[in-house]
Amino acid sequence: NGDSASRNNPITYVPETDPGAGSALAKHITRPVTLVEDAVGLKILLSANRPSVTDFKVYFKTLQEGQTFSDTNWEEVVRQVTQPTDDNPNIFREYEYLVGGDTGLDTPFTRFALKIVMFSSNNARVPVFQDLRVIALIV
Repeated sequence: NGDSASRNNPITYVPETDPGAGSALAKHITRPVTLVEDAVGLKILLSANRPSVTDFKVYFKTLQEGQTFSDTNWEEVVRQVTQPTDDNPNIFREYEYLVGGDTGLDTPFTRFALKIVMFSSNNARVPVFQDLRVIALIV
């Protein structure tokens, strides 16, 4: 759930929006993806098993020509639909995210990367991911 009880409490806290780092202990960062055409949004579909003591957040970076990933902040993307937690490890639910909302981002982009940050108040119970699909949206 991302509250202080289920977070790493480092001496120097770095938010996950920082371009190069973040204090969370568990995260997955995708390789940068280069698109053939400019896009204005992303539809992210993610299948996950999320036990009751866990949560995760999804962040993204988009780049235009001439920008670098190391200088660009991560931005959190809000979950479109809240899914219930599942303590049965065989149940996976689909989570959806929409970067840019219904109208898209103001500035088109040609490259992007994603970061999934995981939280748990019990080290033996963690979110498990099965599928990650991303659809680039154009005008």
